[in-house]
Amino acid sequence: MTNTFDRHTIHRFDEELQAIHFQVLEMGELVVNQLCLAMESVKNKDLTLAHRIIDSERTVNEMEVAADTVVCAILAKRCPKGRDLRTVLATSKIVNNLERIGDEAVKLANFVAYMHLDGHGDANNFPLDDICRLGGVSIGIVRSAVGVFERLDGEQARRVVEFHRTLDQQFQHGLHHLMDFLQAEKTNVSNAVSQVMMMKALERIGDHAQRIAELVVFQLEGEEPRHHTPNMAQDFPLEE
Repeated sequence: MTNTFDRHTIHRFDEELQAIHFQVLEMGELVVNQLCLAMESVKNKDLTLAHRIIDSERTVNEMEVAADTVVCAILAKRCPKGRDLRTVLATSKIVNNLERIGDEAVKLANFVAYMHLDGHGDANNFPLDDICRLGGVSIGIVRSAVGVFERLDGEQARRVVEFHRTLDQQFQHGLHHLMDFLQAEKTNVSNAVSQVMMMKALERIGDHAQRIAELVVFQLEGEEPRHHTPNMAQDFPLEE
């Protein structure tokens, strides 16, 4: 079910809420694009593209600061209550999670730069299939999270929270395959650590997307979906 903003007697307040909503959407679109490019740079080992992503981090940070400034102004001027207060608080936290997704995308780009350093050419021999699959799931979750924020769709937001378990499963299977590769190839451990860090970055991206979906539910309903802490040995076993 899609929701819209409540109408207020002070129409300027409506305009401010709509403006910050679209401001966050713009930031969300930029972060999704940044993540897509980061995965493209990983897949193709594209150093030039990786540097573009690293350089774009400042833009995301500036958008976070601008959105936070607007949020603070609304709190100070309007003193919102009830759902209006939830809307402003949720928006502020969503902005923070988007900025962190951008940070994780930059980490992926930094890994590509690392692969091109002298002495690490054997990193190119590492299998990237699991990372690319994990990246595809991460991109899908972030897009869905931004989408539910755009439409303020509480029902779909809850589905995004549940779908996050798929990313956890992909992460565990990726670690399992990486360990198999290390045992077979006896390759550089530092490269393996970098690959684990990449997978962890993608897992964190999913965590932040899940949090965005939870905040949409909080904004609309005043409560958040109950967190599920998986039993890693039972839910996502490393042994197949």
